[in-house]
Amino acid sequence: MSRHLSGEASPAEIQELQDLLEQSPDKSQLLDILQSYFSVSGSRPGADSADPDLEQRFHRIIQRPGYKASRFRLRLLIPFAAALGGLIVLAWVIFHQHHSAPLISGHNPSKGGEVTARSGVRTKLLLPDGTQVWLNSNSKLKYTADFNLHSREVDLEGEAYFDVARDVERPFIVHTSTVDIRVLGTAFTIKSYPQDETIEATLLKGAIEISGRDNPNAPRVILKPDEKLVLNKHWLTSALTAPVKSTNAVPAPRIRPDISINPVPANIPDSDKVETAWLYNRLVFNGDTFRELADKMERWYNVKIIFMDDRLYKYRFGGAFANESVQDALNALQLTAPFNYKINGDVIGLFYKK
Repeated sequence: MSRHLSGEASPAEIQELQDLLEQSPDKSQLLDILQSYFSVSGSRPGADSADPDLEQRFHRIIQRPGYKASRFRLRLLIPFAAALGGLIVLAWVIFHQHHSAPLISGHNPSKGGEVTARSGVRTKLLLPDGTQVWLNSNSKLKYTADFNLHSREVDLEGEAYFDVARDVERPFIVHTSTVDIRVLGTAFTIKSYPQDETIEATLLKGAIEISGRDNPNAPRVILKPDEKLVLNKHWLTSALTAPVKSTNAVPAPRIRPDISINPVPANIPDSDKVETAWLYNRLVFNGDTFRELADKMERWYNVKIIFMDDRLYKYRFGGAFANESVQDALNALQLTAPFNYKINGDVIGLFYKK
């Protein structure tokens, strides 16, 4: 249950838990209580998840009207109160460590180093200057021990959301494999996975300047709020040298074939936007090819997906996954694409269905 609540459960563990709940209704009720417990605080950026009195909070939940009819059954659990309390605390620690804790357990931000969010897990950390960073699955952030002394520079591999503490004298710089992002104080996301052909930068507030890493001849792009830059990693071969500024024109302006700026809808919540939904534990996709969606699902569910037939590549999908298991997700995709699948541990084979 703890691993399920923290989002770390593997597909096999999720199936094992489902089988257990079918056999033991009392355990299903316990999980329902725990899920209600954790849903109070959520894990979105800026949410206040601190609640020092765990016992009072638990009692508030079981006193809700929905639990009154079964309260007599809880009296039977008194001999197991210590175990129940231990499970709540354990799940709380795991949940907040990976979703909303201000620091990574065992990591001292003043010493620098590398912070990693494994596949299937999303992590939050607080840098020495007060900047908050959320790492998506299979991402790494590196910074040195002298961070915030004379400069503020980090190296990113993967996807991250930054809420940067403002410091006019020391700009915040994010280095990726191909580009550098320079800011003063702002909130934005960067997506730069090694296996992806493109790099994406989405600005939510403030301003950022994006330039080619170690290449002064590369074009510079200045983003404004609610704009998203998508560029091909081969853009640095360009001979362009003039700075590039975006506009709010619709459709999105094409700066050149391998660089584009797209408007991000400002009238929908961040939890529904493709660029930020993962911060709210939702995998949102809009027009993704099956291969693109499979790459996201691999990181999201910590699995390996193998296409056994190239004909599946042509299908595109739109939708969202939140609490679905990988089996539930695949079953939903089967409603719009002709395929079967076979799961062997953490490896999933996709077969074209004739």
